[in-house]
Amino acid sequence: MRILGLNYSSHDAAASLVENGKVVAACEEERYSREKHSKKIPLNAIKSCLDIAGTEISGVDRIAFFVDPSLQYRLILSNLAAGFPESVLYIPRGIQLARKRFNMLPILKEHLGLDKFPPVDFVPHHTAHAASSFLPSNFDRAAVLTVDGRGEYETAAIFLGEGNKLKKMHHVTFPHSLGYFYSMITKYLGFRQHHDEYKVMGLSAYGKPDLVKKLEEIVHSDSSGRLTLDLSYFDHHFRATKQRELFTQKFVQEFGEPRKPGEKTEQKHADMAFAAQKVTEKAILNLASYARQLTGQRKLCFSGGVALNCLANQRILESGLFDELFVQPAANDAGTSMGAALYSYFLHNPHASRVPLKDVYLGPSFSNDEILRAIEQDPRKNELAYSQVDSPEDVAANLIHKGEVIGWFNGRMEFGPRALGNRSILASPTDPEMKDKLNRKIKFREEFRPFAPAIMEEHFGEFFRHSSGGKDVYPYMLSTVNVLPSAANKIPAGVHADGTSRVQVVSRTQNAPFWNLINGVYRLSGVPVVLNTSLNVDKEPIVCTPKDAIHNFLKSGLDCLFMNNYLLRKRE
Repeated sequence: MRILGLNYSSHDAAASLVENGKVVAACEEERYSREKHSKKIPLNAIKSCLDIAGTEISGVDRIAFFVDPSLQYRLILSNLAAGFPESVLYIPRGIQLARKRFNMLPILKEHLGLDKFPPVDFVPHHTAHAASSFLPSNFDRAAVLTVDGRGEYETAAIFLGEGNKLKKMHHVTFPHSLGYFYSMITKYLGFRQHHDEYKVMGLSAYGKPDLVKKLEEIVHSDSSGRLTLDLSYFDHHFRATKQRELFTQKFVQEFGEPRKPGEKTEQKHADMAFAAQKVTEKAILNLASYARQLTGQRKLCFSGGVALNCLANQRILESGLFDELFVQPAANDAGTSMGAALYSYFLHNPHASRVPLKDVYLGPSFSNDEILRAIEQDPRKNELAYSQVDSPEDVAANLIHKGEVIGWFNGRMEFGPRALGNRSILASPTDPEMKDKLNRKIKFREEFRPFAPAIMEEHFGEFFRHSSGGKDVYPYMLSTVNVLPSAANKIPAGVHADGTSRVQVVSRTQNAPFWNLINGVYRLSGVPVVLNTSLNVDKEPIVCTPKDAIHNFLKSGLDCLFMNNYLLRKRE
């Protein structure tokens, strides 16, 4: 039985294909359209999933959507229930959004051109988030927490996951939203809301706690599951204009003028990022505590866009609330395509067994012949020098050890926002100047942005202080860890300003080529770590195809690019 899960009309459009309860393919549309966080119908992602599974759209038994349009009207009611005078301004926008979601299906039918359309399931948004984390986890029973900007009308929810079923036990409703609070701060700090929240997280490491108490006065949370915003500081709940500021003049009077995009970041901006991060961590821990209280479970599954906050995930692991944590690697809305498909499958196959997710290398791969064809057909091929190498992992390890920054394109593309060794830029962490070099010459991004150390699983405890409950989190670069003082001077480029690293633990069974490469670096340097960041430049999606990789290579400061067995360099 094949079920195609879809997310679009919202950000991070994606498609996922489930066969008999197993996720066999998952792709984000942005990788094909080259439009970051694309909202478009994921026709390219659908085709890629079907190609990977060796079938066509006619071979799909059901289609599952990431949202239930009938619930959109509760958005209007939750606005009115907020008791805020301007809430009536959102009614036209709420109706417009509901109609847009109802139109998803006829528009899809038109694009796919099917004579007979398969049955459709509309899965509530937070249920899709919950399913995306619990159903592919290794847990038989668990508390499930979802936190994001907004689904239809919910902004956070708690479920009990048991067997292949989910029971909702608590929710927080719009306009009170932790995700929207963090996006508002993102906008205030001069970044793009719903795009650059990770920049706020990175900047927070340079801040001081001066603004924490003031910011806590507008975000109220406690361990009874309550989460409310002081709505007098927000205007993003009720206005439909595209140029909304998200924060009111009252917020500006209280905290000062916002940073303009492109302006230099100052200490006051870092202090605001620090305060927003601490307020967010407190709210997440309160929700997690209530999830533990409601469900009685010692294992937690976490998803929704806010679950990509690595610092908050570290706090959960260190809190002692849970013995184990699993965070959906594609915790953003892309992952709801997977959750919707899995939920639909077990809804119609209630006695079927679950299949745990082994990794997120769920996208397309390319053969050596396809890579050679892409090189020879590239309009700028005269700028390339290329050759085949017999042992790319060993060659790459030697170049990294010598100080080169390489592009690494190998195997199936990752699903989710993290590059995990198949579409990556790799460099040595032992050079203290490497972080600045990568930000300035390779990625063309802000100087405060950190890079992730990818470490061989066997040596994890030698470099980092970690939690035993994070074994299902650390392989996906979804939690920060404290760097051991004895190891910090060995990997200076991989240590952030607050003494943490957003680590990726690499096992031989999960990704043998990447593990072999790091092992090669270890043999040469004695350090079983490489810096790993995504193979893209700022404001572009991670590369998908050989053509994308060549384009990225020629426009960036990369020293060389490996694609399977091909090594590419730029001609003088």
